[in-house]
Amino acid sequence: PVARAAFATNITHFQINMSNILTSMIFSGVLERHPRIRLVLGESGIGWIPYLLWRMDAEWEDQFKDLSLTMPPSAYWKRQCYATYQTDPIGVKLIDELGADRIMWGSDFPHPDGIWPDSQEYIRKELGHLPAAVRHKVVCENAGKLYGLM
Repeated sequence: PVARAAFATNITHFQINMSNILTSMIFSGVLERHPRIRLVLGESGIGWIPYLLWRMDAEWEDQFKDLSLTMPPSAYWKRQCYATYQTDPIGVKLIDELGADRIMWGSDFPHPDGIWPDSQEYIRKELGHLPAAVRHKVVCENAGKLYGLM
């Protein structure tokens, strides 16, 4: 039972561990020094990101203005970062906070833990209420532009 509980814990919060990568890349100044770098948090989920950006901005403003950043941490997200997700109904509610051009949906095909072959159902269920232009960005356009396919 202990190993199974540890596995459940790891699987449940592995996406949130991506916060270490995002905060490290921003606070270390990597994105400041290299403004053309694009950081993609793959299979990271998106619901946690707006809180983390708010928290980073608050801490930077409060006690870390001595770091070599010329703008608030959330500005680096808006300029250089992206995240992918498969299903995240909480994150979808926060698209305005994230920026519709910063997130990308993916099915994780052919991995068995992905949402394929139910991809269309997930897209319809989670993104169906959004304007067609936003859905197209999240499902297709953002990835196409980022990876030079469009």
